[in-house]
Amino acid sequence: AGLGWIGKHTNLITKDYGSWLFLGELLLDIELDYDPPFYEDLCGKCTACIDSCPTDAIGSYKIDAKKCISYLTIEHRGKINEDISNKLNDWIYGCDICQQVCPWNIKFSEKTEDEAFSKRELIEKMDNTSWNTLDITKYRELFRKSAVKRTKFEGLKRNIKLNNK
Repeated sequence: AGLGWIGKHTNLITKDYGSWLFLGELLLDIELDYDPPFYEDLCGKCTACIDSCPTDAIGSYKIDAKKCISYLTIEHRGKINEDISNKLNDWIYGCDICQQVCPWNIKFSEKTEDEAFSKRELIEKMDNTSWNTLDITKYRELFRKSAVKRTKFEGLKRNIKLNNK
C-alpha cells in the first residue's frame, strides 16, 4: 500500500511515524488511486531491536512468537515456559522494547493529545499488593474498554504470578 517497510522487528515502519501506529482498513466498492508500493528497507545495518530483545525472539526480519513477551503475555493461553518466564522483567502485559529502541520511533516520538490513549489514574495507583490481590471485579473496572482484556483475567493473573517468583 506504499505505507512503509517491514522492519527487522517485523512491525510496519513509516517515515512519518516510525512503527507507533495502528492499521485499519476500509471496505469500499469504488475504484481508488493507489500509492506506489514502498520497496526501500530503511533499517540498514541497525540491529537495535534484535540486540535489545530480552528473550532473543527477534531475528533479522523474523520473530519467534514462542519467545516474544508481547505474544506470550497477551495472546498465549496456558503456561509460559520457565526459560522465558524468568526473563519477563516485570512485564505483565506486552513488551515493546523492540519499538522503544527503534531509531525511527525515537526520531518521531510524539505524545498524543487523544485522551483515549492517556494513562488511567486507577492503574497508575496500583502497587504490588493491589496487583497481587486483583480480583475479577477490579479487573473489569480497571480495564473496561481496554485492549488489556485480550489477555483475559486468568492470563493477567498468570503474568502477575510469574513476576512474583
